[in-house]
Amino acid sequence: MPPRTSSVARARPVAPQVVRRVSALVGGDREALAQTLGQLTPHQLAGSAVLPDPLPVTPAVREAVRDGSSGTLDDEARRVLLAAGVLVVDRVDVLLGATGVPVERLLAPPVAQHLELVDGRFRVVDPRVRAVVHEDADLAGRTTVHAALAAELDRAGEADAARWHAALATLAGDPGLADGLVGLAERRLEEGSAVAAHAVAREAASHGTGDVRARAFLVAGRAALLAGYLHTAAGWFDRATSTGATGVQGAAARAGEVVRALSGVEAGAPTPDDAPPGRRLARLVVPVVRTAVSSADRAALVAVVDALARLDLRPRDADAVLARAVVTAVPHSEQAVWPTGRAGLTPLAEAHLRVVQALVLLRGGDAAQAARVLDDAAGRLPVTHVAGGLAAEVARCVDGSGSLAASLRAAGPGPAAPARAVCRDHGGARSPETPSLMVSAVRRCRGPDDRPGGDVWARWAGVLTARELDVARLVADGLANKQVADRLCVSVRTVEVHLGRVFRKVGVSSRGELTVVAHRRAS
Repeated sequence: MPPRTSSVARARPVAPQVVRRVSALVGGDREALAQTLGQLTPHQLAGSAVLPDPLPVTPAVREAVRDGSSGTLDDEARRVLLAAGVLVVDRVDVLLGATGVPVERLLAPPVAQHLELVDGRFRVVDPRVRAVVHEDADLAGRTTVHAALAAELDRAGEADAARWHAALATLAGDPGLADGLVGLAERRLEEGSAVAAHAVAREAASHGTGDVRARAFLVAGRAALLAGYLHTAAGWFDRATSTGATGVQGAAARAGEVVRALSGVEAGAPTPDDAPPGRRLARLVVPVVRTAVSSADRAALVAVVDALARLDLRPRDADAVLARAVVTAVPHSEQAVWPTGRAGLTPLAEAHLRVVQALVLLRGGDAAQAARVLDDAAGRLPVTHVAGGLAAEVARCVDGSGSLAASLRAAGPGPAAPARAVCRDHGGARSPETPSLMVSAVRRCRGPDDRPGGDVWARWAGVLTARELDVARLVADGLANKQVADRLCVSVRTVEVHLGRVFRKVGVSSRGELTVVAHRRAS
């Protein structure tokens, strides 16, 4: 269940994913949460504008860090933690080379209290320490650290990361860096890493001129849109349309129309009044499909449109179409600011997939599972603007307290008529002839006769440790490694190790395959 807002924060609408994200970054402290939310803009609270990184340091956060004894950090320790906090790759050798300290310095107090080292990788344990150290450093100190990191990354063969840190070390701007940064942002977006792409494109815009700057505006807008930051995206598209750059203006104008449609300003393509509500919702998603850049996003969104179009007249087909997309999708990960592998779906694409997954489950009679899917999605994804406020309507049907539905309605546009209609008659118990979402996935991916006997979890309990079983269950429920780590209070690296052991022990080779097998049952 996403954390609820405190009384201080209720004065303005706050999206559930913002509450959960900020809460995680301030250590779950309610006073720090309230103080931090109080410093955010209305658009940031609603999840439509990018959050500051790091978050502003409030008195409650500073007090918590002081209680954690980081107030005793000497200048060298602060420099090491500043470098660790801004470095976009987690390589210990790069951190050591850039700071000039021996590895023993990282293994001894006070630095060892704040850095976790595993297999040549590191992470800052407490994001509050990262925020405080960053705020306490002056501009000269930050730029010096970025310059040292850029030089070391260049020596280590990390050209993209070196370019990023070189840009942050350049106060006056360097047009020579801009084109490479725009290209990097475009590649990140093609990989599905919308948040990273936006950060890179934003930096490119501050360095570029002419057509390169116009491209940076456009890429930043697309990345912000696919990350779910509609207000931020609208600002970039407005800037792009005013540049006069050939090819950029038209693309920005079309993307701006999608932002307005998602925000409820425009209703999207007209549909006949007598069209089934599912088909009308599908038409609202079609413009989003056209904004997809990565192949993974496009496949997931096409499946969403297809499932919605089939939902009213052929619900079993809708179930099967969406099931395949659900079990093959790689969830969006908040973990990697600088991803180096397959990043998964962008937040906007996964938000559409999860909300419609919850709808299909609801319509199939599985309201409890629909609630679990929607609750998880609302806590980490921009679900408020999906398909004319569909998330709020599904939440109204499955959320007993009504608080989730209320927060989604407050943070997003009012539900459109087809969203209300498609949830009005959400059905009763599922009939035996109608397969569940995951049973459909098994039949589509493995065939109806390829089923083991008994309960798979009971069998796996005999070969997996208790912690491996916990990890397998959470991954099978669609959680990314960072989310699993947060749930189990362990590091991401620990989750990766457990997951590798799970794969070997149960004989699967991917998260999708694990999910399919985990949800199979004997007939």
